[in-house]
Amino acid sequence: MMDDMLQFYSLKTVWTPWDEAAVLKMDYRSRADLARIINCEGLLVDLSMDQHTEVRFGVAKNGHTPFQTLKRLSEEDLCITVKDTAKATLLNLSFTSNHLH
Repeated sequence: MMDDMLQFYSLKTVWTPWDEAAVLKMDYRSRADLARIINCEGLLVDLSMDQHTEVRFGVAKNGHTPFQTLKRLSEEDLCITVKDTAKATLLNLSFTSNHLH
């Protein structure tokens, strides 16, 4: 169940540095939940380096995560699940973009 703060950030489309700082200060479960659904590329890059595997996993699942970040996670993350998830997201994104044209 998402609390109001998570709901607020999950719907955000315009992010300020204060919003990003607030998310980075949340507990890791909240960061992990948001990492799966937010569209803020800068924050996704930050969260991709989180010490908690669950947070990086959320970033790896998120189609809004920048390509380079997904690529790094797919090649360099210490957790095999994060690596595989980032690879799957990259494949899915390339499949989607190739079929839009």
